[in-house]
Amino acid sequence: MTPDTRVAAWQVGAVSTWDGFVDDLRPAGSAPLDSPYVGLRAVHDTSLPDVDPGRAGLRVVLTGGAAQVAGPVALCERRGLALGALDTTLRDPVDPAGNARRVGAALADSPPPDGTRVHVRVPADSGPSGPSGPGLAALDELSMIEAVVALPADAPSLEPWLDAALDRELTVSLVGGTVGQAVDAVRVAARLWGDPGDVAVGRRFVVSWLTDDTAAAVAHLEGLA
Repeated sequence: MTPDTRVAAWQVGAVSTWDGFVDDLRPAGSAPLDSPYVGLRAVHDTSLPDVDPGRAGLRVVLTGGAAQVAGPVALCERRGLALGALDTTLRDPVDPAGNARRVGAALADSPPPDGTRVHVRVPADSGPSGPSGPGLAALDELSMIEAVVALPADAPSLEPWLDAALDRELTVSLVGGTVGQAVDAVRVAARLWGDPGDVAVGRRFVVSWLTDDTAAAVAHLEGLA
């Protein structure tokens, strides 16, 4: 599956290039923000028992091991929560590829609902040089399960990681940092793909940005529209 088909949903009826870009990680009790730029409501798995079943799609951030999938998926199903994405972290810096394989096995054993994105955070913030052999092997594994590679927006090595992900036709999401850094990353993705200046091309690959400063993010994106 190519990035064009993986992200076709956000393009349908989009008001702007930035539709659905911001995944909202404000505290679980915060009132929803009515903006086309806000995508999923992000909550930690430990907060799932307190989430209103009437909430729109959720991005569930896993707080345990990378392969801790079964419990949150089952809890969402029991409580009637609309699971839109899982967000997990590769925590083994020595063998991230093995960690990625365990994520794939866990998803096969406890599959989330169809259409659920799986964001997998990789250790991309260790320096400016970008992914080495173990990191590249992890990206290869994530490509096999069509995961979204979640990268820190403020990582010194963000561009080479983006380049490696795009080389494998992997979609990417961003975590943390500022809205300016997130927007810049989308522009970098467009340039790396060969379409500098075409932010819509960058959005084909950079599908979302997770932040707890949602109101400021929306205000900034409104200024770009």
